[in-house]
Amino acid sequence: MKTPSPLTRAESSDYRETSRHADVLAFLKELAGKTELMSLTSMGQSGEGQDMAVAILSDRGAFTPEEARAQKKVIVMIQANIHAGEVEGKESLLALARELCLTRRGRKILDRACLVFIPDLNPDGNDRISPSNRRLDLANLEGQVNPEGGVGTRNSGQGWNLNRDYMKQESPEIKNLAALFQAWWPHVFVDCHTSDGSITAFDLTYDTSHSNQPLFRKTLGATRTMLDSIARKIEREHGHRSYWYGNYAENDDPDSGWQTYPALPRFGSHYRGLQGRMDVLLETYSYLGFQKRCEVIHAWLLELVRYSAKHRKEILRIARREEARTVRRGERLDPHKTVGIHYGVARRDETGALVFDYPAHAAPGDEARIAAFEREALREHRYPGKDIVHYRAPHRRWFAPTHAVVTPTAYLAPPSLADGLRGHGITFETLEADTELDVESYIVLAREKTFSPDVAALVPPLGACEIPLSQNPPPKRFETVLDVRAERRRVRFPAGTLRVSTAQRAGTLAVYLLEPCSDDGFARWEALDAQIQIGEPYPVHRIPLAASVPRRKAE
Repeated sequence: MKTPSPLTRAESSDYRETSRHADVLAFLKELAGKTELMSLTSMGQSGEGQDMAVAILSDRGAFTPEEARAQKKVIVMIQANIHAGEVEGKESLLALARELCLTRRGRKILDRACLVFIPDLNPDGNDRISPSNRRLDLANLEGQVNPEGGVGTRNSGQGWNLNRDYMKQESPEIKNLAALFQAWWPHVFVDCHTSDGSITAFDLTYDTSHSNQPLFRKTLGATRTMLDSIARKIEREHGHRSYWYGNYAENDDPDSGWQTYPALPRFGSHYRGLQGRMDVLLETYSYLGFQKRCEVIHAWLLELVRYSAKHRKEILRIARREEARTVRRGERLDPHKTVGIHYGVARRDETGALVFDYPAHAAPGDEARIAAFEREALREHRYPGKDIVHYRAPHRRWFAPTHAVVTPTAYLAPPSLADGLRGHGITFETLEADTELDVESYIVLAREKTFSPDVAALVPPLGACEIPLSQNPPPKRFETVLDVRAERRRVRFPAGTLRVSTAQRAGTLAVYLLEPCSDDGFARWEALDAQIQIGEPYPVHRIPLAASVPRRKAE
């Protein structure tokens, strides 16, 4: 059957090319002119001034967060191309929008769901096309099978790795996404990528948040049930083999364990999970051809929105209950429910520099079932091998914090953090007068810098090739690591000091951002460097119990 117009650039070129950002905008504009089920809007401008388009798919005119909630629709937000060399999500999301808007099946889904599509989150990186970007390098287990016309760059036009920017929010793209996320507050979020690394026989790997698994276990459990159910359906009805994201714990050895990625909320999936939302990471397998990668991720996106629509009431209930649990932790001090804020294990490298490892552990009885190839093929980095072989190994997807804290009722923070808090949708009030309070404080004992790997990179000229990670691009971004001692004290706070309650939907995120020993907070990302002195109190203080504090609304 002939595919109705508009066609994606991948489709019209027989998958020899990927869409430029102008192609994405033209496709969406043409589709919006053919249907009343889609509204086209913008989330702002990229670092190089390109429009960041958002397509909202719904029926009955539910094209705003307020109307979607009024109609009790499940809100599903899907983004693609955050790493702009990983392009099949972009192409497939456009094709899915066309399918949902122009078919009867789409109308049935949109009766229950409001879908917010971001097909090209990294437009500047997307347009830095080169045939050499992400070129397949099996020797280093890096790259992918590209369309012959090439793909864009992993990082943005300003050099930021956008999928490491969720906590520090230095790029305009992630600032725009954060504002969109807070306005829509989606029940389900899906992020599309391409996975290289260990050779397996999977077509796609999937995952969800691993941040503070005990606190969010009910939502995480429901998400895992959803993903496993869809994986079975995908294999049964679409013929694609999928499994949980991972790599061999030791190179080329499937018996060593199947290990997921670090539980740092600078990764988008963990960031959203830290706020109690159902999150899905999709990674098509890089050793497949480009067209097949588009087919498998399209199947997953379709089944995810179908599942969300079918289970709408259950998903809405899960989201409400998780948000209520987060708010309650800020209302009542509970020493038994701690927030993990640091998962790194420190060591010194060969130069004496401070670096961190983020080990993942296997829970008792948690075993991965890995579809791969014969051991010789794995050792020689051959894809595919001669035969598919099934291995069993410890499933390393659980994280133990090296530092955890009890959630206080509030924090007192300097006004310099106001914009950073607003960027994360965290509400606060300000003290209306100078006030003395009994608080928990931290005395700074030491501080040191550590290099941030895979966070920023040099920007190649248009048409030039980016530097692969295996070639160790030079350091560009560093982090501040603090050693502190906690103590009770009475402190006089000036008028204008921020009072940040943790009894809000982003309360757990506030804890992660404001604690001095957090591996992904304001202190770690150098936002407080100018106010930190050895031997002096850390400039953010904890109010352990509810107190009467004169204040006024700041927002």
